[in-house]
Amino acid sequence: MLTQSEIKYNRLMERAEDLFSKYGYKAVSMDEIADAAGISKMTIYKYFPSKEDLFFKVLQDIVDKSYNHIEARLKTIDGTIEKIDELLNYGIETTRHFSLAFYKDVMENSILADKIIEEKKRRGKEIFLAIIRDGKNRGEVRDVDEIFVAKLLMALIDGVTNSFFDNIHDMKDIEYFTENLYDFIKYGLICK
Repeated sequence: MLTQSEIKYNRLMERAEDLFSKYGYKAVSMDEIADAAGISKMTIYKYFPSKEDLFFKVLQDIVDKSYNHIEARLKTIDGTIEKIDELLNYGIETTRHFSLAFYKDVMENSILADKIIEEKKRRGKEIFLAIIRDGKNRGEVRDVDEIFVAKLLMALIDGVTNSFFDNIHDMKDIEYFTENLYDFIKYGLICK
C-alpha cells in the first residue's frame, strides 16, 4: 500500500505532466501545479528545488514511459517492417499528446533539450538495433552493420528534426513533418 507521501508525489507528477503537456513550461506556474495536485507549493519544493527540476523530471518520466510502452508493444509484433512501422506510427501518435508550446519550451532550453535528446537517442538506438538484429535473424534484413544502421537512423531523425524545427508553427506542421519523415525512413525514394 502506498504511503500518503507517495500518493501526493504521484498526483503531483500526474498533474504536472498534464499541465506542462497542454500549456508548456512557461505558461504553468508552481501555484497552478499545486492547485491541480491538491497539495501546497511547499510540498512541491519538498521534492523539487525548482520548477525547472520538476519539468526535467516530468520529461524524463515521459521519455521512460513512452519507450517502455513501445518496447512492450514491439514484443507482440512479428516482422521487421511491421515493427518499424509500429515504432514510427507510435512516434506520430505521441506527438499529438503534447502542445506546440511544450515542444518549443523544451527546445528553447538547450541544456534540458540536450539531456532529453541524448536519452531519446540512446533508447531509440537500442530499439532500432533490436529490430535490425531480429530482422537479420529472421532473414528479413540483409547482412548490415547493425550498430551503424541503428546510429544512422537515429542521426537521420535527429538531424532532420533539428533542421526543420524552426519551420514548425503549429501542431499540423509537427504531424506533417513527422509523417513525411517516417514515410521516407520506411520507403526512401523507391517506387513501390
